[in-house]
Amino acid sequence: MITSLPFVVSALIPMPQGLHQAPTPEHAAAIATTHLGVELFRTLSHYAPGHNLFVSPDSVTTALAIVMAGARYQTLAEMKAALGLPADTPDATLHEGLQLLHRRLEAGRGVGTDEQRAKVAAMRAQLAALNRRAEELAGKDWKAAGETQHQAQQLAAEINALLPTIDRYELSCANALWIDRGFPILEDYVATVDRWYGAGAAQRLDFAHDVSGAVRTINDWVAARTNSRIQDLLSPDAVPSTTPMIVTNAIWFRGEWQDPFEERSTEQQPFLLASGSDAQVHLMRDRWRSGVPYAAFTGDGRFFDTPREVPGEPGAKQPQTYPDALGFQMIELPYKGGELAMVVLVPQSRDGLPALEKLLTAERLHAWLAKLDARQVDTALPRFRLEGRHELAPALQAMGMRRAFTSPVQPYGAQFSGISDADDPRQQVYIGRVVHQTWLDVSEKGTEAAAATAVVMAPGAAMPDIRMVPFHPVVRADRPFLFLIRDLKTSAVLFLGRYVDPRG
Repeated sequence: MITSLPFVVSALIPMPQGLHQAPTPEHAAAIATTHLGVELFRTLSHYAPGHNLFVSPDSVTTALAIVMAGARYQTLAEMKAALGLPADTPDATLHEGLQLLHRRLEAGRGVGTDEQRAKVAAMRAQLAALNRRAEELAGKDWKAAGETQHQAQQLAAEINALLPTIDRYELSCANALWIDRGFPILEDYVATVDRWYGAGAAQRLDFAHDVSGAVRTINDWVAARTNSRIQDLLSPDAVPSTTPMIVTNAIWFRGEWQDPFEERSTEQQPFLLASGSDAQVHLMRDRWRSGVPYAAFTGDGRFFDTPREVPGEPGAKQPQTYPDALGFQMIELPYKGGELAMVVLVPQSRDGLPALEKLLTAERLHAWLAKLDARQVDTALPRFRLEGRHELAPALQAMGMRRAFTSPVQPYGAQFSGISDADDPRQQVYIGRVVHQTWLDVSEKGTEAAAATAVVMAPGAAMPDIRMVPFHPVVRADRPFLFLIRDLKTSAVLFLGRYVDPRG
């Protein structure tokens, strides 16, 4: 993902009630990415109802944090509030937390050998055969089906034990400062950014006399750090020649599912649009996916206790197995390495997404994630790709970050004296634009995602008995749904989006 800011500027673990200690660094990073991500998503969703939407809370948070390192007084307070951080959070806490998060995730990358991959492939083929056999026996011979399923679960456990050691996800994060040759930036600010975000010495560009060349340099940097998924983040007409500074953050992720979908099981199926009509998608399917973190909730967000067994005798009274039409289901699909996972929230009805989005808050998301429990789940998810470009300034201002966008020559203007301490307001800076671009591809093998944010600074200017049989939930994301990619240790949200229409 890339977060680009031209002096510019993407898990929640709630603080215990009644306690006032400042959050730990990793806790602060989790709070900020989740709070900002959810609130930004809700605001953008209001501006563009009924459309696909995809953002990177981690990218935007990182870019804003870099700018926040130079903010002071009320401007700093508003930025902390927009990130969901307590006002007394030490300035360095968020910076340290994001550094720890990104270093750990980047260190989690790994590459396996051909021999290891061949072994896992053979075990997967054996597992697929056992699952097909269990499916054939279901309803015909419960005992044999249960024994086969038990063998499959044991084999799946062996595969899962091997996967964290080979071919883990790929993830890279990068930051940079781009400074106009004539802008008097404070060296202390450059040193602070370098310490926490590894941006190195500020790179001088000639915005005043060669804005096209400067933009081309920045765009090339962004493309190189997102596997070329983000192209032309900035255009010359979006960057005034008076631009004093741009901050860029780029993040790119590619991960294979811990348990990939079989391509031969993917079928073209209808996607149930909220309007009542249908559109065709390639629906990936795994009827016997075991160990899936699963939970279900009612229309008001309360936990729905999904039964594990139901009566198997004909005519027996059946318990309720799914929440009502206003409710939703949640599953988590981990990536290789066991550190990152995609969470999918699927409404029960085709038009239930708006109601789910109204319920969504960082606190509720954390509570819902805490209810996930490993189940065998008949899982279906569309193969899809999303691309998006958003101007975030209006949304961030609507979230309370107003002063950062106000010219220093105006009353109650931006206070970024930690970046430039010039006495003349016309030589001080404020945030002019925040441009965020994203790219996502979800397939049978896994996920690739990239995003860029550009903020342009402006000058002051088990077997059943006879009576009971197992109940395995069915989750079909064949209707508008929410999804996110999170760090499992802290619950920090790296990506967040919704898929509502395959037609774009």
